[in-house]
Amino acid sequence: MSRVALVTGAASGIGSAVTRALTADGFAVAATDRHAAPFLMDVTDEAAVERTFADVEARLGRIGVLVTSAGTMLAPSDRRPSLTEISAEAWDETFRVNARGTFFAVRALLRRRLADPLPHGRIVTISSAAGQTGGLRGGADYAASKAAVLALTKLAAREAAAIGMTVNSVAPGPVETPLFRSVNPVGKDGPMLASVPLGRIGTPEEIAAAVRFLVGESAGYITGSVIDVNGGSRMQ
Repeated sequence: MSRVALVTGAASGIGSAVTRALTADGFAVAATDRHAAPFLMDVTDEAAVERTFADVEARLGRIGVLVTSAGTMLAPSDRRPSLTEISAEAWDETFRVNARGTFFAVRALLRRRLADPLPHGRIVTISSAAGQTGGLRGGADYAASKAAVLALTKLAAREAAAIGMTVNSVAPGPVETPLFRSVNPVGKDGPMLASVPLGRIGTPEEIAAAVRFLVGESAGYITGSVIDVNGGSRMQ
């Protein structure tokens, strides 16, 4: 029987690429999104998340893999917005999707698997290089929300370890997605590319490749870790 994976934010960008990759690897994938997905789910709605997880398990079987790709970045102007300019509403909306939404999904799976474990359980959160560096383009709301995802990943890894489930994060740099283009118009990549040694924007498939590795059975001794997929922009 195929392993069952649930992907949030699966309608486009990284989530769509992850869905295709895991399907190609033989997973039964529940692609979830607020729009145009087989399983409609708003990650910010606590009750909707619980209903969708229950629906997926009733239709496909017990979920062993979760990839949290749903996210938002409120479009800045032609420059990086100052922290002093960010409204409380913008801060709350960004955290509502990026941090709260990830929390609801991770919690939903942990509740199920801690009570009813499966072999090779995996959670992969999609964070961002911005959560590690403070961000180059998005505002403080985006960077801080992604830093929250990284902290949540590590805490979840500690709790899931008791059942052998791993929890890791993939932290993309600039990637060619609709979300990225909503704040970085085509033709204006120069300043950002200056910080990327490989000199190009990444692809969703390159992020999905890191996810494929982390959910594989051979990655069973990696947990609480962050894989940077950013063209070298965060070398240490």
